Amino acid sequence: MSGRFIVAAVLVCGAPSIAAAQLPSSFQTPGKAAKVNESQVCSGDFASSAKPIAKWQRDEALTRYGKRPEDFTGELDLLIPSSLGGTTDPDNLWPQPANGELNAEAKNRLEDKLHEMVCSEKKLTLKQAQDAIKKDWVKAYRQYVEEQAAAK
Repeated sequence: MSGRFIVAAVLVCGAPSIAAAQLPSSFQTPGKAAKVNESQVCSGDFASSAKPIAKWQRDEALTRYGKRPEDFTGELDLLIPSSLGGTTDPDNLWPQPANGELNAEAKNRLEDKLHEMVCSEKKLTLKQAQDAIKKDWVKAYRQYVEEQAAAK
């Protein structure tokens, strides 16, 4: 067996695990949205009404992932973003990896795109956008950000 074949096999087999490392656990972070509708989310002042994450919410979310809150220096992210009605409930919080191809910057681009698709373009319902990001934000990123950019 050549060394290239082994490297290729490792890369192909390891790719799903790399993407999975960028996803929150659906057990620890099932996602939680407020009872809001599209007109509320699309109003100009909705984003400014988002509440900050309380210390107890942060500590609870980090503890679920086996992280010591006092030692954590990374980014705690909302799985469903506040721009799509996501709450600061620990069910919607996860310690997002800072590095890698699919990092916080990529997720922020997805959040912006989904908000645009719900509010400006009317291509998705609020529930569809919430479900897409909640189920697998990496897959949603590839579908709504990468594929649409390639189509242009």
